[in-house]
Amino acid sequence: MKIAVAQVGSIKGAAAENAEAVVRWIEQAASEGIVLTVFPECCLTGYVYNDRSELEAAAIAATGQEIERIRAACAELSMHAVVGLFEADGGHVYNTALLIGPEGVIGRHRKRHLPFLGGDRFVDQPEGIEPAVFDTLVGKIGLAICYEIRFPEVVRTLVLSGAEIVVLPTNWPVASRILADLFTPVRAAENFVYFLAANRNDSEDGTTFLGSSQIVDPIGKVIAHAGTETGLFAAEVDLDRARNKTIIFESGEFEIAPFKDRKPETYRL
Repeated sequence: MKIAVAQVGSIKGAAAENAEAVVRWIEQAASEGIVLTVFPECCLTGYVYNDRSELEAAAIAATGQEIERIRAACAELSMHAVVGLFEADGGHVYNTALLIGPEGVIGRHRKRHLPFLGGDRFVDQPEGIEPAVFDTLVGKIGLAICYEIRFPEVVRTLVLSGAEIVVLPTNWPVASRILADLFTPVRAAENFVYFLAANRNDSEDGTTFLGSSQIVDPIGKVIAHAGTETGLFAAEVDLDRARNKTIIFESGEFEIAPFKDRKPETYRL
């Protein structure tokens, strides 16, 4: 199975134009045999907003025409895609990742861990605590967003809830290089899971994004890395590797099973 991250830029406040760009990348992905494409955080709306009113003016509904355009492309091309947006819903605004498949919107994650940065300074805290894990034709997909990689509990909860692939739409600025270089492979390896981080490689209102979108396998090996380039970066994956939570160096002599050996009764969170 071939999956990809799309390292692309975004035009602030131009949701319709950004949605058309997403559709073009989906079309290219389908032509390359890719079945899951992950786009950056807030790729449909842009991210760097300076006050609540500006953010509200740019936010879009998850039922709007931009999402419908992407849904139609996914249906036509048998694609699964994760796209980010500032989502308008009943007077609230959320930083949202939508998982869209051939059958429509499969699920969403609204960012709970909100840094004092960009539009996240002005969004609303979502209700609910259920892990965003969704069963799809390409496997069980868990959703987190950007800053949430700093909280190991987030990814661990997704994997304990069944995620075989964890996707992280992000807008990492250049100051966040440690997240791309160190946190991303560690989150994959400590959870025996495929980890996809999709970042931007452009600039917006004085903020420069570092790129470094990547796909990491369940032992922490980076199997696709975008550097600073624009495009689709794909890898073949075998989900059986994410289902196996044991490493056997020598059978009966040297085996480690970090999930089986957990002692949750001793942990204090």
